Parts: sequence; C-alpha cells; structure tokens
Amino acid sequence: MGSRRRGFTLLEVMIALLVITLGLGAVMATTGEAGWKSARLRETTIANWVAYNEIALYRASRTWNKVARLSGESEMANAEWVWRMQVKETDDPSLRRLEVEVTLKGDDAVKARVTGFVGRL
Repeated sequence: MGSRRRGFTLLEVMIALLVITLGLGAVMATTGEAGWKSARLRETTIANWVAYNEIALYRASRTWNKVARLSGESEMANAEWVWRMQVKETDDPSLRRLEVEVTLKGDDAVKARVTGFVGRL
C-alpha cells in the first residue's frame, strides 16, 4: 500500500493568499477612511464651537448694528481659526440675524456655518 501525502496544492495556496490580500485591502481602506472622517468631524466640531462663541460674544457686547460685516481670528484646540460674521436685518425690527462662517487660517474651505439671532434689549 502506498502512502498518500495530504496537503494543499499550489492553486489552493494561491487562492487563499488572494482572499487574505483582498480582505486586508478592505480593512486598510476602511481604517484610512475612518481616520479621515474622524479628523474632518473634529475640525467641524471645533469650527462650530468658534462660531457659537462669536455669537455669544456679540450678544454679550449688547451691540446693536443695523447691518454689519465683522471678522476676526480665534485660537481654539491649538489651531488658528478665521471667522466672518454678517449681521442682517429681519422682518422684526427688534431682531437681527447673525450668520457666521469659520475657516482654518490659511485654508479657504468653510468648516462651519452657524446662524444665530440677537434681540434689542
């Protein structure tokens, strides 16, 4: 009786390597995308905080402008942010609409747009 060797053929090994390669490629792509989305979400969240802070500071100053364009810089989370605020009239004469856009300094892409309101006291 001859002994029969059992094992994998070269074709089976190559198919297994192909399946592993495709699986690892998908995992790497997903991990990279998750990292990119996490960084973008972090930027958007901080930019929103900057915008809400500027609206709160405007309200606290008790300034009453008919129409104005304001801008400035703010530091938050170890980054420099540039904000632009438009004060607009509304149908109610005792209410103003505040529209704030925030970008990273040196970057033109708007990271956050926030709208708020302030009333005449």
